[in-house]
Amino acid sequence: MAAKVVGRMQSHDWHRNQDLIALRRVGYIPYTRRNDPHFTPKPMRVSARSESCEALNALSLALAANCDYNPDSDYPFEIMVPFEQIAAAMGQLHVYENGRKAYDSPLKALSVQEQLEYVIVDHDKDTDTGQNKPLRIWLADKFFTSRGIRVEEIRQWLGQFKAWAIKNGLIESLRRKYERHLLRIEQIGIGIQDKHSLRNRLKQIKRWVVSPDLTAEKQAKVSMLEGELENLRRKSDEHLDELLDDTDSNLRSLARAKNKRQNGHYRAFVAWSTSAAVMPHQVSTLEQVVSQEHPGLRHSDPETYYRLLLERAGAL
Repeated sequence: MAAKVVGRMQSHDWHRNQDLIALRRVGYIPYTRRNDPHFTPKPMRVSARSESCEALNALSLALAANCDYNPDSDYPFEIMVPFEQIAAAMGQLHVYENGRKAYDSPLKALSVQEQLEYVIVDHDKDTDTGQNKPLRIWLADKFFTSRGIRVEEIRQWLGQFKAWAIKNGLIESLRRKYERHLLRIEQIGIGIQDKHSLRNRLKQIKRWVVSPDLTAEKQAKVSMLEGELENLRRKSDEHLDELLDDTDSNLRSLARAKNKRQNGHYRAFVAWSTSAAVMPHQVSTLEQVVSQEHPGLRHSDPETYYRLLLERAGAL
């Protein structure tokens, strides 16, 4: 994916870039003067200098090479390395003897591309130096379309990227890598949870790269799953009704069996055993004798069992 984008960046002619020409006709706004309502940019000559075009081209190549092209990321096209590494890739990172780092040319080129709306930059104070720096960068849709890359190509490349990741078993490792990146971002305090306008803009880019066909296919699958869930729920309700009917039928059968068991000799035995004509210990002794002579008969044939008891007791 990066190689394809970089290949298209290399053939771009900044002297013919209509967005850059329109911006130069109005004039650049330095980052330090963006919030100054009294600052008026000065128009510039249409053709940019070769040095400026080379800086813009080198920055574009470095950004494209270090971009996150995983379509499953929360916010796609994020630059996954600090801007110092981007400056180093451009060959414009200067480290002084006292350790101070300078990269003015890359910063100016980034500011131009930000005003062109090619990139989205989250500026904040660096915890080490206390200076405002570009801490997080994302590529915008115009970054691609301005170089002649159509949205259909981007979607095709992203689909190929995901297919390649699935084929090589890299989906899980890419997900863990992105989670570690987000964790590192949160630890150093440069998250975007409270920056709602920035998040909305990034969500727009996310929707831009998601193919309408994929969206329709996803909606169709969601509808299919909802239909399957409805069928399962209906079948479950029908099965529950059948279970309730079977349970009710079994209860009725048990009740009939109980009534049958409690009719005839059983009720006669109960009436005899609870009468005053017999003592309780006589009833227990009689039940033990019959049970020993006919084991299991009480459960297999209750009526015969109670008839034998009544015969032994002389109640029949």
